[in-house]
Amino acid sequence: MKRIPAHNIIIAAIALITTIVYIMLTVGKTGQTTFDDAYMVSRYAKHWLMGEGFSWNPIDGPSYGVTSPTYLFVITAVLGIAQYADATALTLTSYAAGILSIASMLLLGFIVQSGYRNRISWSPILVVPAILVVPNFAYHSLTGMETTLSLSANAFLACSIVYATRKRTRTAMLLCLLSGLFSIATRPDNGLYALLLPPLFFVANDRRLYKYAITYISLLTLLIMCSIVAGRLLFGDFLPLPFFAKSGGFYHGYTGTFKWNAMKEMFAFWTAATPFLLVIVATTSRRSLAPLLAIAFVISISFLYYASVTQIMGWNARYYYPSMAFVVFAAYITAFSGLEERPATRSNSDFALRCALGLAILLPTNSEEFRQRSIHMWQRYMISQPVAIQSGISYKTPSLQPLPKLGWWKSIQAICDLLKDAPQGTVLAASEYGFIGSQFPGLSIIDLVGLHDRTIAHQGFNADYVMSRRPDIIWLPHPDYTGAIAKLLEHPSFQSDYDYYPGAYDYGIALRRNTERYDSISEIFNRQFLELYGDIEIADQIANPDTP
Repeated sequence: MKRIPAHNIIIAAIALITTIVYIMLTVGKTGQTTFDDAYMVSRYAKHWLMGEGFSWNPIDGPSYGVTSPTYLFVITAVLGIAQYADATALTLTSYAAGILSIASMLLLGFIVQSGYRNRISWSPILVVPAILVVPNFAYHSLTGMETTLSLSANAFLACSIVYATRKRTRTAMLLCLLSGLFSIATRPDNGLYALLLPPLFFVANDRRLYKYAITYISLLTLLIMCSIVAGRLLFGDFLPLPFFAKSGGFYHGYTGTFKWNAMKEMFAFWTAATPFLLVIVATTSRRSLAPLLAIAFVISISFLYYASVTQIMGWNARYYYPSMAFVVFAAYITAFSGLEERPATRSNSDFALRCALGLAILLPTNSEEFRQRSIHMWQRYMISQPVAIQSGISYKTPSLQPLPKLGWWKSIQAICDLLKDAPQGTVLAASEYGFIGSQFPGLSIIDLVGLHDRTIAHQGFNADYVMSRRPDIIWLPHPDYTGAIAKLLEHPSFQSDYDYYPGAYDYGIALRRNTERYDSISEIFNRQFLELYGDIEIADQIANPDTP
């Protein structure tokens, strides 16, 4: 029996210990998440399981409000089979997908290594601690979102690219095509990776593969077109509605753009990727340069696309993080190529260049001043100055004292408490509705920000449209959406038909008077108002237009 080298045992021990510690520190956090967007997926899943299709409101028909069909199908299956609570189903799935992503990147390392002479090293196992020790991974594994599933899909895509480059068969091509389609179905913005990286990588490794590359592009384009048509049949639209709603400038008067600074999130990604970037700088060789440039090119244009959208709920580089699979891919390529080159072939100038590039990587990730300056410059020159829109109608309450703040998540939970006893047929209009929608799948929710409402997504916010839906309760949008708030407050129906309580549940709430459900809703609201705000007189908080 061949003896296992000591360095391999050490590598395996480090990975095992890191994994055990990670699981001990994080597995107990599953079953709970305050990431509101995650609950949107479980609402769609519940409607499907009730036989109402993938809809936001069954009465409105299908809706393409979830950007990840694959994740939606998985959550639908989990809820249908296991009968878990929403938070448990979401977080266990994202947590399991995180473990799967580690396994898939580990597999990628051994697949890449198999094409080189140094096949006995267990060095790919080092990817485990390199990923797990960075907090970003645990964060994304526990949000209940599709981020880690997308990371897994991209790692599998990288595996299939290597396999197809070496085998060059129809079977390998098919595997690569299916991996690309899976990556796109997991997150459509992976489309640039799926469409461009395989053919570029093929040609970068062997120019004679240009026909193979053209075939891949042609077939995947056809598959993408078919998937777009399938999306139209299944969800009612060719593209996910958030593509429209989160495009730059969609929200007129949106003041939250500075919160979603693309440079800040790129630095967060940069920090998480630093171990692999250092490997790339230290080991890049002439042999690995062309494949490395192919990977870097596609990552760059993908990041340019991300910088063009409003990255709402994009904390901890959520939009960028699935790209980690390709940074790891590049590190494997350069490391194993570099091991086959003799150190003597490296010149002094080459060594100096590597040192300079290494410093260039370490400087931004370790200098807080450099980071803050870069973030500020991006905010100043790349993000247009948001201008708050003020309503042309002012409202006054008998009391000049504003209501105390509850906080974002507590406000969401308070709205849920309000809706528990609300009469059948109640219609809510809101912007913070993920958890609410999942808790009350039968409740019709008018989406004021257009992520799920086809009319608003395609035409922009329209107060006439919202009022035509006759919502019983309007929980005004988050204060960042100043344009939508102003249009609601200025609408004649809002002024004449609603009791408006500014600041209630932090954003303000309005109850429609001329409806058979008003008395019941008003009674529940009055009771809960007393519980939330104590001795504050509710009559002193109702607002009326301040007309001259």
